[in-house]
Amino acid sequence: MENDQRLTPLPVVADLQPTPIDFSSGYSSSYDNSLESKRSIRQYISVVYKRLPIIIALTVMVTAAAAFYSYQLPSEYMAVTSLIIEPRSRPVTQKDAININFGDDEKYYKTQLKLLQNQDLMKRVVIALGLHRQENLFSEQNRGLMAGIRSLFSGGQKPSESEGTSLPVISDSTPEAGKGEQIILTPEETKLADTYSAILARGLLVEQVERTNLVNVRVQSSNPVIAAKVADKVAELFRDEDQKRETQGAEKAYEELRSSIEDLKATIINQDNAYLAALRQAGLPLQEKGGDLRAGNLEALMTQWRDAQTETGRIQALYSAAVSASGKGDILAVVGDNKAIQDARSNNLKRQSDLEKRIEDIDKKINEANEKRQALLVKYTPEYRDVVAEDARIKELTEQKERVNREVTAKIKSEGEDLIKNAEREVLASLRSQLAAAQQREGRQRDAFERAAARANVEGQYETELTRLKRETESNRLLLDTYMQRQKEQELALSTGRPTNIKIHSNAVTPSAPTGPQRSRNILVALLLSLGAGIGLAFLLDYLDDSVRTSDDISRHLGLPTLALIPHYINTEKKKLLSAKNGSGAGSVAGSSALIALEERHSPVAEAYRHLRTSLLFSSAGKPPQTILVTSSQPSEGKTTTAINIAITLAQSDADVVVVDCDLRRPRLHSHFNLENSRGLTNYLSGDKDTTGLIRTYADLPKLKVITSGPIPPNPAELLSSNEMRNLLQFLSGKFKHVIIDSPPAISFTDATILSTLVDGVVLVAMANKSSIHLMRQFKQRVGNIGARIYGVVLNGIKANSTEYYYYGSGYYKYYSRAQDDESTPMLEDQEKVEIN
Repeated sequence: MENDQRLTPLPVVADLQPTPIDFSSGYSSSYDNSLESKRSIRQYISVVYKRLPIIIALTVMVTAAAAFYSYQLPSEYMAVTSLIIEPRSRPVTQKDAININFGDDEKYYKTQLKLLQNQDLMKRVVIALGLHRQENLFSEQNRGLMAGIRSLFSGGQKPSESEGTSLPVISDSTPEAGKGEQIILTPEETKLADTYSAILARGLLVEQVERTNLVNVRVQSSNPVIAAKVADKVAELFRDEDQKRETQGAEKAYEELRSSIEDLKATIINQDNAYLAALRQAGLPLQEKGGDLRAGNLEALMTQWRDAQTETGRIQALYSAAVSASGKGDILAVVGDNKAIQDARSNNLKRQSDLEKRIEDIDKKINEANEKRQALLVKYTPEYRDVVAEDARIKELTEQKERVNREVTAKIKSEGEDLIKNAEREVLASLRSQLAAAQQREGRQRDAFERAAARANVEGQYETELTRLKRETESNRLLLDTYMQRQKEQELALSTGRPTNIKIHSNAVTPSAPTGPQRSRNILVALLLSLGAGIGLAFLLDYLDDSVRTSDDISRHLGLPTLALIPHYINTEKKKLLSAKNGSGAGSVAGSSALIALEERHSPVAEAYRHLRTSLLFSSAGKPPQTILVTSSQPSEGKTTTAINIAITLAQSDADVVVVDCDLRRPRLHSHFNLENSRGLTNYLSGDKDTTGLIRTYADLPKLKVITSGPIPPNPAELLSSNEMRNLLQFLSGKFKHVIIDSPPAISFTDATILSTLVDGVVLVAMANKSSIHLMRQFKQRVGNIGARIYGVVLNGIKANSTEYYYYGSGYYKYYSRAQDDESTPMLEDQEKVEIN
């Protein structure tokens, strides 16, 4: 940098804080959500008009494809054969109780119509006509591209007579069309028959004439001869097969009945033989009466067995009681009177009586000795020999008594017990023999009953088997009678003849004119559908489009006012001449609209910037804004051009204006004013106090001053947030009426956010159909969080197809053209001066 270009240093201000901004006239930070779903008819038309090329392209492509496809399809011919399908009459052999669907039955007719549309029937038609031998029968349905183009220009007319009659179709007199003959096809012929039957089945239409018995068989084909032949053959084969089907049903039923009757007869004979053999093997007495006899015998044997069981129980109880009482002397209480035990007890009592007599004799002797001793004691002392002798005698008798009593008692007791035990043993032996005899008798009775029960069980099984065989034989006899009755009915039904309820009413006539495809209808439908799809696609793209399109989008999505609508710049001949004239200057941008408010004052773009100037001057209550930041959310949205033209229009209103290039990353201001950028804002912010040449005057507009960016620094955000930047803005605010600041895009860098806190307000520039509402909303929220103010949005690039273009487009040109014709329009600058003053 050169020292001679420095300006006088800026005056030092004691308080470098920015002047307070009046937010009393703030705008609403919210917006009405109900406006998002409200659109006018003009907006809908605008959506369609905006994407009209896409709609037209889609419509043309789909319609052309439909037309090409429709005309590529071969012409279709339809032949009709009429059948009469009458209700079947009830056979005379049918009983009223049998529920069979005859007469005017809806199911019957539906069944017949389905049978007519069966692909197997069509395959038999192909074989009957010999079409399976023709390899290229329907080759015209796979026509190439040139054939489709020729049909497109020929209108799908009918083929020539040679084309319609050149196909060899065999007649009904060929052996393959005979009735009842089995045709053997090769694998190739089978494949062709399946293919042709599938093709012809798609063109088969069967319909019943309402309220009649007529059924029309319609066959559609690309060959008229084939259509007629196939329609007649379908009706003929269906009639013959229906008759054959009815006859086959009766014959099959008759054969099944005959076979069933023969089987039943053989079964009945076998069952009779089995019954007789089982009867001989069983040997049942009295046959049907044998059951009663077996029941009586079993009852008698059961009674005898129970009596034997009772007797055995009684003897068993008596024996158990005798065993318990044995040795206790209580056996007589159990067995009652027993002679052996009574004799033993009598003998024992007799011996006891003899013992008592001997003891009495000894007692008498003892008494006599005692009397004699007493008599001696009267006279003598106890030591007298006679007394002593009597004492010895008494003692001897007493000992004798005791010895006799002891010995005899023991002997009597021993002999008596032995006798009683022997008697008890005899009693127990007798009871044991009685118990054994009773048990043997009980066993014999039980064995007799079990043998009788087993025999009765076997005889009962034989009897049940015989009953079953007899009932089966009787059931089969009844079934045989029923089958024989039905066989008579079937014989009578077969004798009545073949059914004739299906007849051919009229044969098909070879069609002379095609009936399809409906090319015009298909093309019209494709046209309407593609047009609707194109319009739907246009609205889908419009729904997915996040860009700003109209001022309503700004107010609806951001809640911000639209300060001005800038029309899309058109490089007129006058602008081209001015650009060529200024093209020799350094940094000239040919075809730019940056100075359009100065160079083309009568253009719609210039008028739009003057409208923006007016909106800004009235955007703040109390006084016009002084420091204004111009930015955008994304690059290339016209923020620099907008900042320059705002400064120009304000200077044209006789106000001192300075425009500052704070875009320290991609400066463009100096190129539009053809100024050198070797020194500028960055020099001052970097600490260079020599401000000579910092503020430059634009020669074409003296009221307009310019501060370029200077060399691009490595740290733009730090420079813009420094105290030097605040001092500079404070100085410029005191010297100029308006300070316009150009900054980098707001979303990409923080420069705009930093500067928004140093100015009175922010002007957000948006490019129509390009700027993202989402990014603009983010910037609005970011600025609102730090307390800065946004005056509004400038919508740039309004094109001629927009509904809002009229206000600055053709209407403006017409107005000024009439004014030039009258040559009475005053200068616009004078009007503006009067208005501002």
